Amino acid sequence: MSNTNETHVPTADVDFWSDEVLSNPYPCYKALRDKGPAVWLERHKIWAITRFSSVREALVNGEVFSSAHGCMLNDFTNKAMQGTMLCTDDPRHRELRKIFARPLSPGALSPLKARLSEIAEAHIQTLVDRRKFDAVTDLAHFLPLTIVTELVGLSDEGKGNMLKWAAAIFNSFGPATHGRTLSGIEIMKEAFKYLETLSRESLDPNGWGAALFAAADDGELTHQAAKGMLMDYLGPSLDTTIFAISSAMWLFGRNTDQWDLLRSNPGLIPNLIDEVLRVESPIRGFSRYLVRDYQMGEARLSAGSWAVILYACANRDERRYENPEKFDIQRSARDHLGFGYGTHSCAGMHLAKLEITVIFEILIRKLATFQLMTEHRQLNNTLRGLSKLEIAVMAA
Repeated sequence: MSNTNETHVPTADVDFWSDEVLSNPYPCYKALRDKGPAVWLERHKIWAITRFSSVREALVNGEVFSSAHGCMLNDFTNKAMQGTMLCTDDPRHRELRKIFARPLSPGALSPLKARLSEIAEAHIQTLVDRRKFDAVTDLAHFLPLTIVTELVGLSDEGKGNMLKWAAAIFNSFGPATHGRTLSGIEIMKEAFKYLETLSRESLDPNGWGAALFAAADDGELTHQAAKGMLMDYLGPSLDTTIFAISSAMWLFGRNTDQWDLLRSNPGLIPNLIDEVLRVESPIRGFSRYLVRDYQMGEARLSAGSWAVILYACANRDERRYENPEKFDIQRSARDHLGFGYGTHSCAGMHLAKLEITVIFEILIRKLATFQLMTEHRQLNNTLRGLSKLEIAVMAA
């Protein structure tokens, strides 16, 4: 990763992947935004793209900020993920995405809502009757782990390990010297071993995974790429949705007026989803490789350097949002960057929105109020979310 010789370039000497920053990243984000749209992270020898405008600028300039060299900050994971949908540029990325997104369009997902609602209704009623439950493991895990893994059609081994594997893969995106990165890589190897030995006969013939192999049979992609895309379905579809649901509960627990507002106006659920993803973005950001020099503010980013594109930092940019730290479900935040932007925007966003919508349509009918009890953060190199959020509830 190349350095910069510029004398007036904004720099920061922060360990961006430390426990301290991961636990409470927002002071760090503000300090970086205040320094400039692109800031050189001296300890890591990479650029941080910080502001709403500069993050969008980078994400629509794939010919400069390349994904094909990898979106991770270590050589091992970049090599392991080479050729996956995340780590390709257009036009190949568009080709893979077209295949991947077939079951994820709003039209394809529309028939799923009734089924999701039916099983979530019974489950949430059971939780409410208990008067106390964990909003992470009892609530947020439910639809992603019961429905999404079923839709993909994995074997029992895949279903049982996918949550662990997905979190590890996101950890493996970090700098090579960090402990979380190294442990993530070791667990990631388990996931790749599973994929290597996966028999298509072990998949549900009607599932999304089997459809990938059918596309490979038709020559649209290789069978190896089909196996890799199974991770594209499950990794982002699990952790990010789980963290969005549980973060919403955490935010409502700290802003009870917003819960009352949502209950009185269910039409604000789309606003709620956008605002949660803005205020508590599940994905901190992904890195890109500079294929040529690029000027951004005072900084000249050199070809051959790496930049981490900070979605979560941009989503709290005071240059774009008034009082950005405030959780306000009446805010119009449809342009948030929680799903990314441009060609690499999240292909599973419609599924995530559907799951979150179903959960909160039921919750606002069944919960009058609730109180936060115990909470624990899950520290991850790429993700932000909770591993535990116990709440006490009062039924409606």
